[in-house]
Amino acid sequence: MARCAGGIMAITHGGQLHTACMQYGGQPQNWLDLSTGIAPWSYPLPSVPERVWQRLPENDDGLVMTASHYYQVEPTQVLPIAGSQWAIEQIPRLYPAGLRVAMLINGYAEHPHAWRMAGHEVITFDSLTTLCAEAKNHDAVVIIQPHNPLGVLATDTQLIQLKADLRQGIMVLDEAFADTQSVPSLALDKDIWRLRSIGKFFGLAGIRLGFVCAMPAQIQQLTAYQSPWAVNHLARWAGQLALADTAWQTQQKQKLTEQSERLHRLLSRHVLNIIAYSDYFVTVCHVNAKVIVASAASHHILLRHFPAFDGIRFGLPKTEGDWFKLERWLSEMVCQH
Repeated sequence: MARCAGGIMAITHGGQLHTACMQYGGQPQNWLDLSTGIAPWSYPLPSVPERVWQRLPENDDGLVMTASHYYQVEPTQVLPIAGSQWAIEQIPRLYPAGLRVAMLINGYAEHPHAWRMAGHEVITFDSLTTLCAEAKNHDAVVIIQPHNPLGVLATDTQLIQLKADLRQGIMVLDEAFADTQSVPSLALDKDIWRLRSIGKFFGLAGIRLGFVCAMPAQIQQLTAYQSPWAVNHLARWAGQLALADTAWQTQQKQKLTEQSERLHRLLSRHVLNIIAYSDYFVTVCHVNAKVIVASAASHHILLRHFPAFDGIRFGLPKTEGDWFKLERWLSEMVCQH
């Protein structure tokens, strides 16, 4: 967290490349940004038709049907939104203030921030086992599935038990990184909210498109808070193409799996303590994490530092040149530390 003008606390995210350039020099295009965990290969969009720029977005353009098929829910159970961040902010406001909300520590910081801003009490736990054991003392839970950056994954049994134990049974399942594998989830039921993202797997974070999967009554409730044309036409057009392209999706899954394994081997070879491993990133823990991140930045490599647990998250390099740059710095870093 960093304090910004006016005394308001701003949450730090990956991808702060221009800030890094101001501190360490260089141009953004010459940096290797491994800070975000977003797939480095974007869905190859064709040229944008003129109608996409000229016409306002329309809700009956087929996106909902395509998304419902991809996420395996009914069309009435899915809502396109301008990035899952919007839902993270809005869902806590749908419930009367004063709920006790459980979640794991060191997750996506916008979750606890949003619940606190809506007047709820957030209780964080350092292990999923402890969180599950304490569920009966809480009204709601946020589960990042799989957890970013710690890679924790709740089982089907744990999710079912959590739903049964919570006093009000409110569950937010953030499945932003769930596209590459069969991730345990729950069938939609009352007060279950599943959040999905186009940004991570499809490498399209810039179009700001996400989806909420929930029961129809909840979808209607959340829709009431959307402004007209909340999801822009370009995002709807691009999202529909990407979600329907199963051949590309298969290739992307294979590439992410292969390259994440390569990154795992590279970091292990350079004697870094790996604590989390996913198809999008590898997280390591090191007592000199801050120094290591600064060393990488001096070589124009941007990593994500998590001071709370001396963690460093490495995203996937895109090209062979990127791999060479990362390995060369790692070899120098190991010699120095």
